[in-house]
Parts: sequence; structure tokens; C-alpha cells
Amino acid sequence: MSAIPFTARELKRAWRELSNVANTENRENPHRLLMFYAVECGLKAVWLKRNSREVFDKSDIDKTGHDLRQLLRDLRVGSKLDLPSDLRLEPFTQSGVTVPRTGDIRILHQAWRYGGKCSAPSDHDCERQLQNVLNWIQGELK
Repeated sequence: MSAIPFTARELKRAWRELSNVANTENRENPHRLLMFYAVECGLKAVWLKRNSREVFDKSDIDKTGHDLRQLLRDLRVGSKLDLPSDLRLEPFTQSGVTVPRTGDIRILHQAWRYGGKCSAPSDHDCERQLQNVLNWIQGELK
């Protein structure tokens, strides 16, 4: 996968715009997907700000990918904004065999993008935790 660098200004704008679009009263998983990306962009913008940098470059992208937990660790925010370490999606049946689906926070955007549903924690619980992170980002990027 090729990585494209983005500036702090672009990431901050993406965080703001994605947050606005995802901010709806009755969120469904497509809204939550935008929320996931808002958190990702916001955390990367905060990371740049704290490191007095202007560009999130290829090496930064290669290190973090979509790992929001890693970004939170890098920012040393502590456990108050912890995101789920283990996710379980609803299993499906293929040829009579139940196929379990598990992973960490890095699969959440895939689950919501492709129509999956989280069973533990639930989609709503993941949304609530992401909203806590968005609230924190708001304070950091004033």
C-alpha cells in the first residue's frame, strides 16, 4: 500500500468535516465509519501539533496505519480514552460451519465499511468510546 503524506492543516480540516457529517442524532454504521476516520485524522493532527511537525509522512503512516490505540499511546493520554483492544463481529455461516470474526481496533473501519456488526463491544459502545476521543481532540485542537 502506498502512503500519501498529509499536512496538519489538511488533517485538521478532515477531522472537522468528518466530525460534522458524522454528528447526527441516530447514528448508523456509515455515520460511525466517518466518526472512526474523524478520530484518526484528529489524532494525527494532535500528534503533529505535539511534535511541532507540519506533515504526517510515509514513515508515520507506516507506523500507525489505522491503529487508533497506537496513536493514543503515542500521545500518552492514559487509560481514560482507551479504545477496545479486542473486537468481535457477528459470525457468519459458510457451508454449514460458523465462522468467527475477531480482531483489534484496526478492523473496526472494515467492519463498518463492509456492513459488519460488532457484537462485543457493540457498535453503540464503540461509538461512545470514539465520541469520548473526539471530545478530547476538540480540546486539543482549539
